[in-house]
Amino acid sequence: MDRLALFDVDNTLLDRQAAFEHWGADFLVAHDIASSEFSTLSSIDNDGVTPRDAFFAQVKERFGIATSLEQLLEDYHRAYASYYPAPLETIQALRKLRAGGWKLGVVTNGPPSQLTKLDAAHLTSEFDVVCVSAIVGIQKPNVGIFEDAARRCGVDLRGWMVGDTPGTDIEGGWRAGLRTIWITRGRTWAETEYKPDANAQSVPEAIAIILAAEDTDPS
Repeated sequence: MDRLALFDVDNTLLDRQAAFEHWGADFLVAHDIASSEFSTLSSIDNDGVTPRDAFFAQVKERFGIATSLEQLLEDYHRAYASYYPAPLETIQALRKLRAGGWKLGVVTNGPPSQLTKLDAAHLTSEFDVVCVSAIVGIQKPNVGIFEDAARRCGVDLRGWMVGDTPGTDIEGGWRAGLRTIWITRGRTWAETEYKPDANAQSVPEAIAIILAAEDTDPS
């Protein structure tokens, strides 16, 4: 019986898009930039794919911001985690899964500040292990990061991966032999080489799918 469930962070456990929108609105006000320029900010951000030093270098040039790049980065890292509220329904769902004997892990690409976001949202203690790519030295979709999470949880690499990014979360989970749940964010699946075992709109919905599959699994 599968007893390992792994989760991505941004736009899976935490609503990264909403946090960025709130932070972006405050950033534009602080630098006396019109709110209509948020679309430019969002385009440079590229859904979080752009590294923060490159992001702020482009933003600084685009808007003629006098503040140094170092200060912009420092301000961002100091304040950004506060834009992630604790997702109560997600916490409740995780606790229900954990109460059933499941080992829970986070597998996320990104810098060490991913830990800060989880701490700010009161999520860190809900997991048995948190694997951040910049800390463990392996990035999704490399199977090694999933293997590391399972090893640190003390279980075999059998179970589920839940995430919103096809090329890292779903492909990575698939290559690791895990069943996968895609957080769709209103999108349609386009990959042909692999596909998720199920789709969900949220982590609580994904956990309901996991529990239902356990109830019907003859193993």
